[in-house]
Amino acid sequence: MKILHIIPSLSPLRGGPSQAILEMVQAQRQQGIDAAIATTNDHGDATFLSPYGQLVESGSVPELVGPSVPIWVFPRVLSQVAALREFAVAPTLAPWLWQHVADYDLVHIHAIFNYPTTLGMAIAKAKGIPYIVRPIGSLCRWSLEQGKAKKRLYLQTLGRRLLRGSAALHFTTPQEHQEALAAGFDGASFTLPHGVQLPAPITTASYQLRQRLSIDNDAPIVLFLSRLHPKKGLEHLIDAVATLGEEKFTLVIAGSGDADYEAELAQRIKQAGLGRRVRQIGFVIGDWKICLLQGADLFVLPSYSENLGIALLEAMAAGLPVVTTPEVAIAPLIQQHQTGLVTAAHAPALATAIQHYLHHPATARKHGQQGRALVATEFSWPTQAARLLEQYTQLTQPSVEITAKATQASSALR
Repeated sequence: MKILHIIPSLSPLRGGPSQAILEMVQAQRQQGIDAAIATTNDHGDATFLSPYGQLVESGSVPELVGPSVPIWVFPRVLSQVAALREFAVAPTLAPWLWQHVADYDLVHIHAIFNYPTTLGMAIAKAKGIPYIVRPIGSLCRWSLEQGKAKKRLYLQTLGRRLLRGSAALHFTTPQEHQEALAAGFDGASFTLPHGVQLPAPITTASYQLRQRLSIDNDAPIVLFLSRLHPKKGLEHLIDAVATLGEEKFTLVIAGSGDADYEAELAQRIKQAGLGRRVRQIGFVIGDWKICLLQGADLFVLPSYSENLGIALLEAMAAGLPVVTTPEVAIAPLIQQHQTGLVTAAHAPALATAIQHYLHHPATARKHGQQGRALVATEFSWPTQAARLLEQYTQLTQPSVEITAKATQASSALR
């Protein structure tokens, strides 16, 4: 079976979905699926160099992080207009897709509201090739409210028709599916989360982390690791730790974002008098990221909206207890399996949750162990790749009637 994945960016600066698709394709190829990715050379506000219109290995591109898998790269138009730059227009992608999309049995679209995936849906539809659309949270309530007028115009003119033409919508959690239903997207669908790689334990991670960041041995490390974006609720976390008084802790903030927003956060930290108790370390990848996750004591993500919450899954895979909010789609799973605490996204509630783990380290360790066990059993890539192959097989067999009811039965989050 040949599968073409289309995503506007593989840059690690774009967050979890760009990393997840590389791991997804690697797992599929290990199970005998001939899978490849078509994407642009987007790298945040910049671009990366790569042979264009040729099949290359992602590992040959220094800016890309993760497994090395086959990718087709097309140059994105560099515009001074932010809206056009974010739409990721790549003119040479159109003729390539028109010529080659029929070489594949199915097209898996990742994200909407951008040029590459809109084009992928339209051309697959025109050529009669079945396609799946994974909205990556784009149809959730919070996302639809951002840039509301532009998104409404997109959906009214073209988007909704293309989404209805898909063989199925691929949601990663039941909550994401329910929010899409509430927004009127009620076509065929299935629910299947990402897989997560379980890192090998680093026995010296805590020591390495404390040495590198000059953190005292008796100060528990509270970690925030994600894109720096207003929807992540980081302001509430800063305000929460500012109320912890004489509690011993260090807050490590890992991630990057808009320069103006980063400056706002730095000013907020300064005004709260937290300069010595916070380490802002910027964007992290590779072994340093793994060391951060394994060396910390607690992970906090007080987000306003997450269609899955890959950062939380990575933290649980590293054995960390987590604190998050009800708006994160895997919050019910965290509560059910006691892998962390779910609380409102405001400072007093977050402070109480953080204090609970600071005062009860044995509970923190237990919840961290339960989180790692959950990820190992329910979110391993071999398991998720096999489940996704079942969906592909159904969707590429014309004799099988695909309905929302049938596909929902295979949900990995039952």
